Amino acid sequence: MLIRIIGIGSPFGDDACGLEVARILAEAPPPNCEVIVADRPGVSLLELMRGIDAAILIDAVRSGARAGTLHELSFDDVARCAARFVSSHDMGVAEAVALARKLGCAPERGKIFAIEIAPAPARRAFTLSQTMRPALKRALDRVRSWAEELSRESAVSGHPPTA
Repeated sequence: MLIRIIGIGSPFGDDACGLEVARILAEAPPPNCEVIVADRPGVSLLELMRGIDAAILIDAVRSGARAGTLHELSFDDVARCAARFVSSHDMGVAEAVALARKLGCAPERGKIFAIEIAPAPARRAFTLSQTMRPALKRALDRVRSWAEELSRESAVSGHPPTA
């Protein structure tokens, strides 16, 4: 089973939180995982999701919730709530997931870990606010946990899990 973890964002301010989670995970990836840091991937996110068994996407969002909130959404959930989230990328994550599913290039299983950020001017590159530190820890723990759960399910069944 191949699980691809994709950290998404821009390198400026708190929007870099998805990139930072991926950078940390790349140092010691969970079993069966490949980690990619994707600076504003837009439509190229479709190619990053092609040919894998599961995808875990990590990105910053602004939905009006308290900064630091960790939203956990399956790919099915994304279709139902895509309008609530705003992305700074040319094609948002929700739109890319929906398009990949329509084109048949999305993996069977997928989850998005979206970290709520406050509207604020971007500071220096890769400088996260203090609000993001606990959120990063929660995101790291949940991503590792779900990746390990997928690996266990695959090992027990002898093949990739289905949705």
